[in-house]
Amino acid sequence: MSQRRSGSSFLLLAALVFSACSQPYAVSVNSQAVYDPKRRLLGAGAVEADLQGCINIALRQQGIQNPTQLTVLSCANSEIRNLENISTLTQLRFLDLANNAITNITPLEGMTALSGLNLTNNAIEDIGPLLNIPGLASVSLVGNDNIPCSQLQTLQQRLGDNLARPDNCR
Repeated sequence: MSQRRSGSSFLLLAALVFSACSQPYAVSVNSQAVYDPKRRLLGAGAVEADLQGCINIALRQQGIQNPTQLTVLSCANSEIRNLENISTLTQLRFLDLANNAITNITPLEGMTALSGLNLTNNAIEDIGPLLNIPGLASVSLVGNDNIPCSQLQTLQQRLGDNLARPDNCR
């Protein structure tokens, strides 16, 4: 009788393991997303797991299958540090990256459809890439106090009152 119970227990355990393994999942290594069976990863390269997680949530919320169809993305307070491959979101018009740990915004340069950008409270020191986004109409840089004053002035001339400047610059 105990052999029958242990055999039944094993079958139950095996069924639970196999059913859990049949669920879709994403795999990340060193905080880099490397596999997603639903093909939600950006481009050919890996994307920071925190950014990829934000994209996955937006896809679900907006009922979209392909990340390149996103037009609005809000990733505030997501602990994002790296924006690598974000420019593959070619239809993105508004991007909220407030309260993260972003230092390099160069990957935003290729986002030609982007018109609104919130970079409040990051660690940005160079906003030169923003000057290369042709449709950019509104930017918040509040809380990024190490941006060169000359760069802020150039962006201010372009955006006028649609630039929310940090309190200080260098």
